Amino acid sequence: MRRPVNLRISALIGALVSVGIALLFAYFAYLLLGRSGTLGFGSFNAAGVLEGLVFILVFMTSLRAVRSAVRLPSPTLLSFGLVAPPTAARVAQDVPQVDASRGIDTLTQNRIVIVTSQGVPVGAAGVRRERITSWEDLVKVDGQVAVTDLRRVLAHEPLVIVTDGSTVLGVVTQEMYLAGLWGQVR
Repeated sequence: MRRPVNLRISALIGALVSVGIALLFAYFAYLLLGRSGTLGFGSFNAAGVLEGLVFILVFMTSLRAVRSAVRLPSPTLLSFGLVAPPTAARVAQDVPQVDASRGIDTLTQNRIVIVTSQGVPVGAAGVRRERITSWEDLVKVDGQVAVTDLRRVLAHEPLVIVTDGSTVLGVVTQEMYLAGLWGQVR
């Protein structure tokens, strides 16, 4: 999984390549039209407008191809990498950690709880109904991963545990992910 810095660099390179390809095609249109248009600058003419349309169509097509090939979020690509998604650690919801031998009241007060045994995580309650999901069965990601890269994992799993080494930073649920993209879930 990628970090926001990797997404920024990929977006910058992809957007610059798209601009270069679009300029090249616009130049070919300029040559094919007998060097009569200047993208509408200087004097307004049909050849210049046609060159501009060629630039826009090729630029949009190239951006779509880059976005699909590199799996970049549209805002990151369109901003040439200036806007990047946050890290998973930044958006992770803090969840309580309770010892397996006690903490029944914490289970009833919180939707999701990390269950530990002598300080070591052994599972999570609230992931699946009426049972504790084993720690090995849970998907865990590093906190520095871009939150947009969790999309494929969250399509199949109800939540992702965000860690920093062996420390649990929190969880990102399907609801939280969608709320971050489409509004608030209450």
